[in-house]
Amino acid sequence: MAFFSFAEGSAMFDSTPIENLFLMDYLPGAPEGFLRVYLYARMLALHPELGGDLSETARALHMEEDAVFDAFSYWEREGLVRRVTDRPPTYELLPVLQPVRDDGMAVGALGGGYYTYRDFNAKLQAVFGARVIESHEHRIADDWLNVLGYDQDAALRLVKYGLETSRNPDRVRPASVFRRMDKLAVAWADRGCRTVEDVERAIAQEENILPVAQAVLKRFSLSRQPTLDELDCVKRWVNEWHFTQEDVLDACAETIKASKPSFAYLDAVLKSRFERSDAFFDELKEVLRELDNPQAQPTPDQLTRYAALRSAGFEPETVRLAAVQCHRNRKTRFDDVEWMLKEWAALGLYSRDAAADYIERMGRKEARVRSLLELSGLDRRPKKSDLSAYDGWQAQHSEDVIEYAARCARGMQMPVKYMDKLLSRWHDEGVTTVEEAKARHEAARAASTAPAASGKPVANPALDYAQREYRDEDYGEDFFFDVVKAYGNGGEKK
Repeated sequence: MAFFSFAEGSAMFDSTPIENLFLMDYLPGAPEGFLRVYLYARMLALHPELGGDLSETARALHMEEDAVFDAFSYWEREGLVRRVTDRPPTYELLPVLQPVRDDGMAVGALGGGYYTYRDFNAKLQAVFGARVIESHEHRIADDWLNVLGYDQDAALRLVKYGLETSRNPDRVRPASVFRRMDKLAVAWADRGCRTVEDVERAIAQEENILPVAQAVLKRFSLSRQPTLDELDCVKRWVNEWHFTQEDVLDACAETIKASKPSFAYLDAVLKSRFERSDAFFDELKEVLRELDNPQAQPTPDQLTRYAALRSAGFEPETVRLAAVQCHRNRKTRFDDVEWMLKEWAALGLYSRDAAADYIERMGRKEARVRSLLELSGLDRRPKKSDLSAYDGWQAQHSEDVIEYAARCARGMQMPVKYMDKLLSRWHDEGVTTVEEAKARHEAARAASTAPAASGKPVANPALDYAQREYRDEDYGEDFFFDVVKAYGNGGEKK
């Protein structure tokens, strides 16, 4: 039997015919190598003397035999080729346009209902492009249609969803997509999914879109399922504009202005909010980057809070500078930036220059307090309480006196508190110079260690309490225990 031949009634002579329907419906989605095989086969069907088997065809096209075989399998699933024998493989070319019965089954050259789902199979293959769907995957898709009851559009949507949710859609194997979606198809069929609308709702449920749509319908007092158009709206709100369900329901309050609240009106409200906050999108993204989160995308809530900071009078560079300071202090949340700006607002620091000057002054103060802590024997960064105490010391004493107090506090259990008490006492005593401070401190130390006038050590005040006097009659005969009398001298008998 010849390797190629036209099916009965479809032969054309004196040329290699290519129907316009093939060029319009099959050419755009056909893999390039597979297209070469099909066109060459069309010619061989007219001139079988040019090729005798699969290997000769592969050599003529400079392709591997497996690639040629895959190409024929592809066109077989497309309904344009029919395998006649397996060993060796031989094929018939089928006409592109074939008559069909009222039930959609092809007749004539197709031999009954052999290619009932030819168009469906072609659409399945188009989803994967050059990656060929094997017969096993087609059987899975047939089960979706004939066993689970899905219509063709619903089955196609299942495959597309499986491809969309794959880790690498451009390289994933069709077999893995069908295997994963088959489990989902069974589960969704048990929930009553049959049409493409049912599948869309199931996908929305899977992506947490459906709960948001249902919450909006409940807010609108509508007891029905969301339409596909409404689900598309919610996908845009959640996936593109990054609104949460709380954000969406909050926007529903503005729909009372409409005589009949709708998804379209709500979409307009949310779009307005998104575009209004989008004006600060790039600015806020830079702030988040300074917080050491370069991949973070501003959320609608953050954009709203950032807009409030800008409305309060903060310059963009001031907010960014606050983020830099937060990151230096290992604070990486936007909440930390807001807290710092609240502190700056109390000091009137809204411009970048004013904030930068304040940071420089605080840096110098922190360095000074750090040196005082080191003099007192502490090796740590200054706390906020240390800086506040230093402000009080500066108001009463010179830097020399404060430094001397730090040296005096060395070796104390709580150096900062000791310094505070020492400087407070010196202020009350009118001490203004280091010399006066030294005199007062040395006098106090001498007074605490000096002996009394009699030459005896100063009595310990802790022992200054009434002592009890004891007499012989306070002790009974059995008060003392005589070991020798009771046990002898080392155990020896007398």
